[in-house]
Amino acid sequence: MADWQVALVNEQGVEFAVVAVKDSVINNHSERDRVIGWWQVELGRPVVLLGAQRHKAVGRRDLAQFVANVGASRLPWQRMRVAA
Repeated sequence: MADWQVALVNEQGVEFAVVAVKDSVINNHSERDRVIGWWQVELGRPVVLLGAQRHKAVGRRDLAQFVANVGASRLPWQRMRVAA
């Protein structure tokens, strides 16, 4: 089991998730695509990854831009425990 920090967001009728990851995941294209794909299946909604230290957001362009503009501290974070 692994603990993840996840924010489930509903903004103007668009539901999506933000998942905090290590910055190394953001910088590794194949790893970040794999993580985004896994979480999208798990949560049934688009996913944006957010680097834990540098707070770089990647994923669907409009959603990543929204996350970058809002800031990590204003997201409704919760801890999710999932099988690794």
